Amino acid sequence: MAVTRTAPAVRAGTIHVLPKPFGIGATIGGVAALAAAFVGLLLDRNEALQEMMILVVVGAGAVVGGRTLGRFQERPKRISPPMAMSMLVAGWSGAALVALIAFALSGEFESIPSAFFEAVSATTTTGFTTIVDPQELTHAMRFLRVMLPWLCGLGVLIAGMGVLPVAIAGIELSPSRGLRRSEQLVTSTRGAVRNIFGMYLLLTATLLLGFLLGGMGPFDALSYALSTASTGGMANHAASIGHFDSAFIDWVATIGMVAAGGSLVIVWAALRGAWDSVLHSTELRLYGCLLLIGFLGVWLIGDNLTATEAAFSVSSMLSTTGLRSGNWAAGGSFTQAILLIGAGIGAMTGSVGSGFRLARVVRVALEVRRSLRGLLYPHRIGVIRIDGEATPEQSLERTYGYLWAHLITLTSIAVLVNVSSLDLMGTLTFSLSLISNVGIVLTDENIAAAVVLDRWSQTVAIVAMVLGRLSIYPVLVTIAGFARWLGRFRPHRSIGGS
Repeated sequence: MAVTRTAPAVRAGTIHVLPKPFGIGATIGGVAALAAAFVGLLLDRNEALQEMMILVVVGAGAVVGGRTLGRFQERPKRISPPMAMSMLVAGWSGAALVALIAFALSGEFESIPSAFFEAVSATTTTGFTTIVDPQELTHAMRFLRVMLPWLCGLGVLIAGMGVLPVAIAGIELSPSRGLRRSEQLVTSTRGAVRNIFGMYLLLTATLLLGFLLGGMGPFDALSYALSTASTGGMANHAASIGHFDSAFIDWVATIGMVAAGGSLVIVWAALRGAWDSVLHSTELRLYGCLLLIGFLGVWLIGDNLTATEAAFSVSSMLSTTGLRSGNWAAGGSFTQAILLIGAGIGAMTGSVGSGFRLARVVRVALEVRRSLRGLLYPHRIGVIRIDGEATPEQSLERTYGYLWAHLITLTSIAVLVNVSSLDLMGTLTFSLSLISNVGIVLTDENIAAAVVLDRWSQTVAIVAMVLGRLSIYPVLVTIAGFARWLGRFRPHRSIGGS
């Protein structure tokens, strides 16, 4: 008699929780498209009527479709860290898909791959572009390029405050410990969204006012306020902020980038009067020290940069914004090294910036110190404390694992990317900018955000930008989850016997 082993029942697993976040992401992209269409109606008028109609159709369809998707998903009883990370990737994918459709149908990009590259760059808040002179684009398309990073940066920030710290490196990356409930930024989902959105909007409004006072027109002021607050770096001009040649505007942008690269948790604690937690924040002290040391190093030792340009460059790179003012690439190798190290380190945890993150740098540095002390005092048990509290070893192991994943990814990108116009320094800068979402490349002692890439390099760059924005782990977990889900449908062997 033959005995047949039947295939196991297919469980929903992670897949069943992805439609709603994908729909939310699509809704975000749709809102950006509708906002761009409204701006085009005001400023472009009849010059780009067809493009505005496309944006309206794409935006309205994305909003309706996104909200409809959310209704087909039941609320899960429990969301595991892998599930949460996959939901983050799904949300970003929804926004990126809408951006791709809008860019591709606009007809302002030379090909669909170029539109895809632009869509990924915008939704990952990277700032690279295939457009040499953004002034050639309509107002609607220019606004869409800055609105997408602003909305996606907000979405990643809200999701990351409750997902990535726990899933990747421990809850202490979100330093709410030691605070009373009334002083905490995240107490509930609704409260987190309200508080984070309010602070994000306040920063944007302050930057808008500052740029208007600096002499920018209303459209440029709003565009650069959105781009600065989101650390997106998308610009309306080929020379970025440097186009305005204004020290006042440079300082407004510098302060805005420093604020955007700082932790919202720390800012919230300060607003609530919890100064003890603010002053004892190890990450905040490191952030301030790096800004000061970087500024002094670039200004005093580097060449051809004024104090304003030095402060602007350091804040732009450390916050991973990527806006440009003075040409720091001509300041010598020392200046380039300082700024590229700052871009690799990245912003504070709990900010909209990218990079390796200062909290992880603190952990790695403390582990090095513990190892050195272990050589001097072999019988002494060392405990790593951050902000006065012991850090769990499991959380430290995750940080070290992420460090290796980050380094391997950066090395792989540098090896795989193939841009004939770039030398070794340019290739390294380009790779670092992709994984840190900075959006700056060095070419012949000049810095630029516009790049010309072949299909292979575009593909590598797209993957690198996504890995950098979503912190590597969520993307890998999502890919593994889909592979596991598809594996359940493979035919199973029959076991025969008499």
